[in-house]
Amino acid sequence: MRSVRLFDAVSARRMSIGSLSLILSLVLALDVAADQPPQVREPYFGIRVVDEQTGRGVPLVELRTVNEIVLYTDSAGWIAFHEPGLMGREVYFGLSSPGYQYPADGFGSRGVRLTPAPGAVAIVKLRRVNLAERLYRITGQGIYRDSELLGLPTPAGVPQLNTGVMGQDSVQAVRYRRGLFWLWGDTGLPHYPLGNFKTTAATSPLPGPGTFRPESGVPLEYFADPRHPDRVRPMVPTDEPGMIWLFGLTNLRDPDGNETLLA
Repeated sequence: MRSVRLFDAVSARRMSIGSLSLILSLVLALDVAADQPPQVREPYFGIRVVDEQTGRGVPLVELRTVNEIVLYTDSAGWIAFHEPGLMGREVYFGLSSPGYQYPADGFGSRGVRLTPAPGAVAIVKLRRVNLAERLYRITGQGIYRDSELLGLPTPAGVPQLNTGVMGQDSVQAVRYRRGLFWLWGDTGLPHYPLGNFKTTAATSPLPGPGTFRPESGVPLEYFADPRHPDRVRPMVPTDEPGMIWLFGLTNLRDPDGNETLLA
């Protein structure tokens, strides 16, 4: 394995986030109690899937109609539903999600019947069979997509599309210079599935008072391509063919205490 020295100048990048009071208010708004559904924007019907133990929204729950319309809850547990021909009538939504379960009927089907109406809200409770709770997607487009369509608040520092990132894999993260340094492999961008396959990186502050609450989302600041600010930057810009992934991300200090990232 060869060692690659990453940028010592990373600390010069400013990691801006919203104020603590704004984050607190948004988190409280996202975690509305199941018995107090919020007002949502028409023409959408809001469906929120929550953990029956905590009342917290569950992301990535699949809802499937009889004619195979497939929907997935966003990171606050919301779906914004508006389907021509299915509004104002009873609709069956099959429910499935690894680690969570809805009671089965006599035929073994697990689902709920709802009557979608513009501006209305339905709360569906799932039983968690996993010990761990699923919190949210960290990367990708539309992390809080349905919440935004419904006119609901979303966490500060989590845009619907961050520097063009549609999705990523192979995450690594280490503590570095009073924050976190993040590293990924394949990164899909809107213009092509392998939008960047020469390593993507970002920074974020450490969670805590005055920065952000980790239960609602991570405010990632990606290294952007100077030629295309709406795209992430290849962190190993070389003309060598093929994909370049970095592994074994490590933070080392020299005798003077200066930090250097190696991979």
